[in-house]
Amino acid sequence: MVGAATALLLGTAAPAAAHARPLPATVANAEDPSDETAPIEMTLGDGGVVTGDALAVSIDIANTSDADMAASTVSVSVGQALGDARAVEAWLDGSADSQLTRLGTFATNALAPDDTQTLNETVSVGDMPPGAYPVVAQFSGGSSPVEERGVAIVAGDDDASVALVMPITGPVSVQGMYSAGALSTMTGDNGLLRAQLDAVRGTDAILAIDPAIPASIRALGDRAPEEAVAWLDELMSLGNERFALQFGDADVTPQIDAGLEEPLAPTHLGAYLDDSAVGTEESPVTLESLTRIGPGTEPEVFWPAPGSADDGTVSALTADRDAHVLVPASSTSDGSARLGDDALAYDDELSDLLLDAARESDPEARENAVDVARTEIWRAASASDGPLLLALDRMGSDALTTDADGATVVDAELEVSAEGLADAVGAALENPAATGASLKDVLGEAEGSVSLVDTEHDPERTAAVTDYLDISPDLEHISTALDNPDLFLGQVRAEAQRVLAVSWVTNPEAWSVRAENFAALNADRTVAIDLQDPQPVQLLSPEAPMPVWIRNDLPYPATVTIVATPDDPRLSIETRTEVVAQPDSSTRVTIPIEARVGSGDVTVHYRLEAKTGEQIGPLRDMEVSVRADWERIGIGILVVLVVGLFGFGIFRQVRRRRREKAAQQEEHSEDGMKEENA
Repeated sequence: MVGAATALLLGTAAPAAAHARPLPATVANAEDPSDETAPIEMTLGDGGVVTGDALAVSIDIANTSDADMAASTVSVSVGQALGDARAVEAWLDGSADSQLTRLGTFATNALAPDDTQTLNETVSVGDMPPGAYPVVAQFSGGSSPVEERGVAIVAGDDDASVALVMPITGPVSVQGMYSAGALSTMTGDNGLLRAQLDAVRGTDAILAIDPAIPASIRALGDRAPEEAVAWLDELMSLGNERFALQFGDADVTPQIDAGLEEPLAPTHLGAYLDDSAVGTEESPVTLESLTRIGPGTEPEVFWPAPGSADDGTVSALTADRDAHVLVPASSTSDGSARLGDDALAYDDELSDLLLDAARESDPEARENAVDVARTEIWRAASASDGPLLLALDRMGSDALTTDADGATVVDAELEVSAEGLADAVGAALENPAATGASLKDVLGEAEGSVSLVDTEHDPERTAAVTDYLDISPDLEHISTALDNPDLFLGQVRAEAQRVLAVSWVTNPEAWSVRAENFAALNADRTVAIDLQDPQPVQLLSPEAPMPVWIRNDLPYPATVTIVATPDDPRLSIETRTEVVAQPDSSTRVTIPIEARVGSGDVTVHYRLEAKTGEQIGPLRDMEVSVRADWERIGIGILVVLVVGLFGFGIFRQVRRRRREKAAQQEEHSEDGMKEENA
């Protein structure tokens, strides 16, 4: 037994009272506030990893009572080797004990109230076999004994190496790129992206980067938040090996299941480009410059949603290309973490231990979780023939939220502890018992085949890809009306990849809603540019302007031609009228028409054409009632009336003058007769 061996090597066993279940190292549990126990804290050097024959121990003693504390002693003891993670966890949380062997006893000073003392000591571990051992520091100088537990790893001569993949990814989003507000939160203090970057700085961690993140920052130009710009500069300056995930961290498995020979790629990001992000002639803004994740040539590595890929997925992704697929060991036929030519199986159980530790907000619980993870990683790495591959799962939120105005936005709250994430990475890579392995080391050890179990693929996620592929021709058709079709199609492609983000996998209900909304949005987009149904028109004059409305629900201007064709020659109309339909609005256009000889009902057929000559939207009919002869008849009647009235006036004037003349002549005749009679 290891316990017996250590007893012979290091001294006598500790008294039974010394390894009783520990009292919490806090005064909050004291029944009598005046009789508080002195807390103790033990820190093991190098995280408890022993590569030689000595273990450095730092012990802090504090007197938190109101009375003086007498001088005493603190002892450090070791127990029997712990066989697995459950035993390590049980020891640390105090639910299990061990037969102890005392390694050393050290004197403590008398302490006044609120005084502290730190002891920095070294204890010998002699010829202890490699393993994980329980260590305890016990102090009895207070009113009751207290102890602090830890775990020491005696590494021995085992050659172990560990490679850790850190995802640089954010939460789910409805937009193709992150907004300035979301980036500010994620790259600011306690933000997810800031925590990820801080955790890997100075380590050998392999970075798996979502290229949509640097693209989102660069596309904002001068509007990018200062903290986001600083974060991107730091990311680019890190020497860590890296590879690019799919844009938006889109899951590749449903894309392969939908029949694609290779995963979707972004086509154009100009829709998100701020005017200030113009680049220079020597360094223009391109898709490649926006999505660049760092210097050098990155190997092609795919990382599907954990547990979604099988042998068929791996074969499709690696066919005819030098590529590799990250898969969890739980998906392999034998459940082991192995490095094959195509599939790189990482130990997801140990990776989950690290991530669970990172999520712990309580410092003591997190410290215990980190110790458990460190111990088990060392144990697995020591037993592995090559580098032990670990990969932390995505940490971003799998849900959306709303802002003060009720709009759907990114849930950018941090779901892991920034300190915990740094501790978790340190447990894997800052371990003196194991060297950090690079991606080059991992790929150099990759050989043979790794068989995966058959998985039940998600038909809804596959259908989402199929729906997008099916509607893409209609989207391309409507885009021909736009001045710059690439802006629109690039935006839709980026949004489609966001719908497939790996983080959605853990929230299927919310994802279903998002996928349905995206499909409905695309259906609306295919009919977003159209002629509105015209109202019947009464044409009472030979010439008149004909009003036509063009609806454009897309956020981009469209240049279209209205083609009008009457079904009767009695109506003449402008056949082709080019119009710029403004974005997100209805544009009114007037087309001159002219009535020829005759009256009657005429149908005018309207349609929209793109610059390519393709018809946009359905054919529209406008009913026109031509009554242009009424105007001629009316004018004739009016002329007759005017002439009649004018003639009647003249007639009356002539008659009046004749009557006046006759009266004058009669008067003159009567005057002459009177003179003759006289």
